[in-house]
Amino acid sequence: MLNSLSLRWKQPLAERVDFYFLALRLFTVVGGWLWYLVVPYDPLRKEILIWLLSLYSIYSCLLYAGIFRWPDAVRSFYLTTLAVDLIFAFTLVRYIGQVRGSYFLAFYLLVAVHSFYFGLKTGLAAALLSSIFYLAAHLDRGGLSIASWPDFALRIIFLFLITCSLGLLAEREKKARKIVEELNQELSRKNTILEMTYRHLSIGKLIGEISESINGPCGVMAIRAEVLMQEARERGFAQEFISGLEVIHRSSHQLAQVTKALSTLSKQKGFEMKPLDFNQLVEENLLLMERGLKERGIKLEKRLMPRLPLIMGDPYELKGVLINLISNAIDALPHGGTIEIATRLSSEDGGVVECAITDNGVGISKDNLERIFNPFFSTKHNTGGIGLGLSTSLSVIKKHNGLISVKSSPGEGSFFSISLPAHHP
Repeated sequence: MLNSLSLRWKQPLAERVDFYFLALRLFTVVGGWLWYLVVPYDPLRKEILIWLLSLYSIYSCLLYAGIFRWPDAVRSFYLTTLAVDLIFAFTLVRYIGQVRGSYFLAFYLLVAVHSFYFGLKTGLAAALLSSIFYLAAHLDRGGLSIASWPDFALRIIFLFLITCSLGLLAEREKKARKIVEELNQELSRKNTILEMTYRHLSIGKLIGEISESINGPCGVMAIRAEVLMQEARERGFAQEFISGLEVIHRSSHQLAQVTKALSTLSKQKGFEMKPLDFNQLVEENLLLMERGLKERGIKLEKRLMPRLPLIMGDPYELKGVLINLISNAIDALPHGGTIEIATRLSSEDGGVVECAITDNGVGISKDNLERIFNPFFSTKHNTGGIGLGLSTSLSVIKKHNGLISVKSSPGEGSFFSISLPAHHP
């Protein structure tokens, strides 16, 4: 119960400035009542002030009751209450402090707060409304009653100067915050690539040494098993004995396949880097796989962004990555389904080209999702998978300074994304 209340307290006031708004309103309510108790007024003004403070206190409680009830509408509440706050400020200036008093500073406070929170446009609107209310405070039965036009004009000018200053400052702060968020995202992305690179470099070095050590004895086993099978058949040995030799022969060939894949993974091949059209790579791969998709009852949807910027890469290696990801999507749809392949720009400045491959297949569990890029991890052991496809794909993409990401849930399909830097000659 306490945790629930704590969450409901924090959710509407997610930003620090929202706490400042609440503190400012509480300070206004408490300060207003203290002012009422300390400052002497004539009976009429005192009666107006007590009604004004009572209504303001009730209205403030209702305001934050609404904010806590509908936290997603907090900005709408602030905009709506601006008009109500201006009416209270008008009443203070007109009936309590007199038009030549200092209560007009309430307009400055309202304009300053809303300019900083909402930006320049809303601040200018608030300043215009404040000017109208302040001008209305000078009306009496005989019309306008402004003793000093220069003083009145100066107050209005300063009102708009405050608005412009804080509004522009707020706009600048929002742009700076957006830049910081983008830089943090880019830093997080590069840290992920770096962590994967270190992990796979260390694993690659180790498995390269192991595969070279295993490859020799493995070849001897395969050749010797084949010779023994031939001799056993010629001498009429029992079929059970020959079947055992066949198992050894098949296993040695499978082991040779694994060590060959490991050796390929561990070697840092020199890429033939050149400008490439990623859409063209996708189309070429789909031409090779289109027949297989139809035979398995899989519907293909293409959403390729036209005039996609080029990338720098090795076409052979990148085609291998695409084939691997599309093949995995096909394997996830044993009873048919849909695969969507889409390309787009994933950054506002056009600096990153993204290819997303989505299927509505069996999906991947959370535990497996954390391990799918590890060498030897596979969920397809029954179909001959050795668990190096995604690990090899990751190795290729990281050498292109790119990133592979994945989202998946059991029964809801999978989403694989390749992000590569765009090439701008």
